[in-house]
Amino acid sequence: MTKDRSNQSSASNGDFSLPRGKILRGRKNFQRLFEGDVRILRKKHVGLRYHLTDDPSSGCLLGFIVKKSLGDAHKRNHMKRLLREAYRLHQHILTDPLQRIQRTLHGAFMAHTVDASFAEVEHDVTSLLAQVRDQLPTTSPDHS
Repeated sequence: MTKDRSNQSSASNGDFSLPRGKILRGRKNFQRLFEGDVRILRKKHVGLRYHLTDDPSSGCLLGFIVKKSLGDAHKRNHMKRLLREAYRLHQHILTDPLQRIQRTLHGAFMAHTVDASFAEVEHDVTSLLAQVRDQLPTTSPDHS
């Protein structure tokens, strides 16, 4: 039994948070999402910008963006938490096919509003992940 940051006890495999290693970080990585060969998908409350690379080492890295113009800091932070949780629950939709074809996806979920409920955000995130999965190539770069 270990204690996490919230000082609550958790079992060794009971930590269900999204690891930092799966979150897109760094200025250059985000700049690449706003230039060049980037695909953009949109839903009512959430959008997704992403690009694929042939590097199989990092899997799927996603960032979470909420513009300052959408509201106060506490509302933006709440929306980011909703986006992260929806992605964490449904990341398998994308990670399994990416491992099969040995590709890496870098992307960012972008909120269009801060007033959406978790159910609405979760619906948008799952449908965006499914859209990306359906657009993935069927073979790895080595076999094409």
